[in-house]
Amino acid sequence: MKKTGSVMFVGAGPGDPKLLTIKGKEAIKRADVVVYDRLANPLLLAHAKPDVRLIYVGKEADRHSLPQEEINRLLVREAQQGSLVVRLKGGDPSIFGRVGEEAEVCRQAGIPFEIVPGITSGVAAPLYAGIPLTHREYNSAVAFLTGHQCEQNAGRELDWAALAAMETLVIYMGVKNLPHIRERLLAHGKPADTPVAMVRWGTLSEQQTLVGPLSTIDRQAAEAKFHAPAIIVIGEVVRLRDTLEWYETKPLFGLTVAAAAGDPEQEDRLLAELESLGADVLPVAVEARAAEADADAERLTDELLACRWLVFADERQVDFFFRTLRERRIDLRRIKARIAARGERTAQALESRGLPAERLFAADEPLAAVSQNLPLDQGDRGLCLSGGPSGIAASADGVVWRTASAGRLSWVDTHPAAPLLRARRFDWLAADDPYHLEALAQFAGEEWQNQPLLCVGEETAARARSMGWRQAVSCERGAACVVRAVRSTNKEEAYELEL
Repeated sequence: MKKTGSVMFVGAGPGDPKLLTIKGKEAIKRADVVVYDRLANPLLLAHAKPDVRLIYVGKEADRHSLPQEEINRLLVREAQQGSLVVRLKGGDPSIFGRVGEEAEVCRQAGIPFEIVPGITSGVAAPLYAGIPLTHREYNSAVAFLTGHQCEQNAGRELDWAALAAMETLVIYMGVKNLPHIRERLLAHGKPADTPVAMVRWGTLSEQQTLVGPLSTIDRQAAEAKFHAPAIIVIGEVVRLRDTLEWYETKPLFGLTVAAAAGDPEQEDRLLAELESLGADVLPVAVEARAAEADADAERLTDELLACRWLVFADERQVDFFFRTLRERRIDLRRIKARIAARGERTAQALESRGLPAERLFAADEPLAAVSQNLPLDQGDRGLCLSGGPSGIAASADGVVWRTASAGRLSWVDTHPAAPLLRARRFDWLAADDPYHLEALAQFAGEEWQNQPLLCVGEETAARARSMGWRQAVSCERGAACVVRAVRSTNKEEAYELEL
């Protein structure tokens, strides 16, 4: 008999993927099936296993991909097939998220379930707009309410007198009914000059905040074409935004940057710096792929077996080299070439794999200088494994040198979440490692050469230029340099920023 699975209801948080809880992330990583909403950031789905099944059940006004009853049946059906199902809900599942209804259905069907809280947008969005919901000089109570009544409660009017007396109101799903909300509160004594803030797409680069008095906020929202999803805050605490606004004033706020990311369990310095400057960062996951993906792959094996000197340009090529040997089942003992390395770390990588280098050069030593300082006779062949373009260069003494790559880093486009991530809009691409550029080009698609690219470090910038990137901006590491580079307005032709 097949074992019954289970359902985990997970709060996805308000939008910023870093606001997902650790327990929520662990649940997504274990899931066999993820059933997700419109307000769940697609970046969260990248935490899932490569063989996960993703099922979209998002809802918008007057347009539901699946009715609620079918969602309930879906959760039960998938769990009964033995799957661990994660029901990923925007914000916190218990705050107007219908988790009670869905959990009840699971209980009735005998499906085990667990509920993982999330950060609700009613708290996070105001905070990202500089509005703490409580402050001892302004209030001692907060009420959370929905501005959209479900069909069962359509005829049940809220206690507007009690709500008008509350010091602070936080309203979910209230944009469409804002004129009615305004009218009811004013009619029950709420002062007309009570400040109101509307925060749209809170915690994301698309965040917009509109502030005005209760008497005119509905007209202001209509004139600004302010649409859902948005949180509405009504109360004197809104005045704190004037002094506590912090997120929308960051230098890169409003920009989305797609940046190459390596090990997801390790903090990436470039991604962290971009995030600290206010950019909405879209991590582009990369992985190593052996030389069989390269244009000259068919000749690489012959070169390995025929060359007299084999030069490793960096430690990553050492990793790629041994991966290529394994995947092509090449016996290391067949390679008779003598070994040279550029840089101490490269030499150490070779030593750790039992292939010590006979000659060591500086990490930035040009290939021409390397070839001149190696004992080679006319007609000899040398092979340099580097991340640059492949080619053949004959030296003056008749020695033939070939440059090639033992492997590349590529975008992980096989993950089920990859199409969702690629569909995201971005303003810039960014890399601080020349090996990441091919992966970024693959992610960016056919027009990659025309996309603005931030290159941190001259080595990355030089590689971008050799690839033909037309809008590559180079800068050194550091907040001021990054901001100055990204904020440059010249995007019509290739250029560099000297900092």
